Amino acid sequence: MAGDIMDRQELLNINKNRKIEVESYHSSFDFDKYEITDENVIKEVTQTEEDIQQIGKFMAKKALEMGRKLKRIQQILSSHGTGTFVAWFNSLGLDKNMVYREINRWEQFEKYRNPAIAEASVRTLEYIKKNNDKLEEAEIVEILEDPLEAAKKIKEIEKKGKEEIEINFDEKIQKLSKKIEKAYKNIEKWEMEIKKLKSRNDDFEED
Repeated sequence: MAGDIMDRQELLNINKNRKIEVESYHSSFDFDKYEITDENVIKEVTQTEEDIQQIGKFMAKKALEMGRKLKRIQQILSSHGTGTFVAWFNSLGLDKNMVYREINRWEQFEKYRNPAIAEASVRTLEYIKKNNDKLEEAEIVEILEDPLEAAKKIKEIEKKGKEEIEINFDEKIQKLSKKIEKAYKNIEKWEMEIKKLKSRNDDFEED
């Protein structure tokens, strides 16, 4: 119960923080590129864009809250037979993909306690879930901090990971090459010792 109250409080805090986040909104759209110079048009588009962004954030918060509630029902029904939870959300007409997507969103929020998870894309959340044992906490924050740049950040992290793997392969190849070189030297040394022993044995037999 205490954990549930804390989770609700965190959801409320997400909403409060978002209200304080930006005092004046600035559109990232390049009006000049499309030769839009009318100040009234720019102002209206910018204002409407801000409204859409705020609606999106509100919906994201609600999605996180839905994930929390779905997860709770899943836990309650888990002791009432296999398939009970699926039957329950089917009776509500809920889409299976949506249900498990929002449960995953909530589970990621529970794990990382990062409010940005509320606005993260499905692809971003799936990537974090799949690679959570490989990703550093700083990398996860980097992916989540800017939803629009998440795909780019993921590519950069994957590229870095591949480069590190290639470096590791090179190091292993070098180490194995040195071992082979050392082994050949030992073989030559042992062959010389065998020849000496054979020579001594022949001398002993002649005597």
